[in-house]
Amino acid sequence: MTGRWTYRTSAAGVVVLAAAAFTLSYDALHQLALDSRVRPALAWLWPVVIDGTIVVALLTVLAAKRAAVRAGYPWALAGLFSAASVAFNIAHAPDRPVAQLVFAMAPVALVLTTHLLVQQASWRQLTRGQHEAVAVQQAGPEPAHPHRSGNDRTPQPASPDQEVQVGARARVRAAYEAHVQAGRTPTGAGLARAAGVSERYGQRLLAEFTANPARGGHPNGDHFAAGGQSDRHSSDQAEGR
Repeated sequence: MTGRWTYRTSAAGVVVLAAAAFTLSYDALHQLALDSRVRPALAWLWPVVIDGTIVVALLTVLAAKRAAVRAGYPWALAGLFSAASVAFNIAHAPDRPVAQLVFAMAPVALVLTTHLLVQQASWRQLTRGQHEAVAVQQAGPEPAHPHRSGNDRTPQPASPDQEVQVGARARVRAAYEAHVQAGRTPTGAGLARAAGVSERYGQRLLAEFTANPARGGHPNGDHFAAGGQSDRHSSDQAEGR
């Protein structure tokens, strides 16, 4: 089974389990709402508010990761409503330990399966970025021109290593500009996650962009300047791949 089909099969299984857990928790919370004298016409909204908030909060965590911003509030919201869902399910259960455990498992499974689905989506995005970097690395340089004289100052084609470095730098630069335009404060770790590079490389480029924003967008800048920069160029290649 290929990696793509493995991901799809796993994601489908997680969705089925999350739907089953949501249904079981929904039934318990709906009955609890009716027992609490919530009007029958509105009682169906009670489990949607409780368990639906958990799902939305965890999906917001995924969106925050993709945007490379902090997700403290969505995590807190998911934890608060998860605890509430477990408590309400236990409250609806018969007064027996085994029965309470049975009712508590549904909301717990809902939280864990939804979080697992969020993780799979995040891993899928990271894997896609790594595959793009490998594809750029495997692409060969343009064919050389044998009749080009030594005095010809036409720029030579970039090597595969330089192409990889330019691609990584461009991704980090794009993430940096997106943060700035959105009014958010960029961080090295956030840029690294968004661009699929090492955190050290993201921090290095963040410092460079912050110190000299105008020059940061030019891939032919100091990282690729000729003479005296070979060590730094090699280090950036290792971290940016």
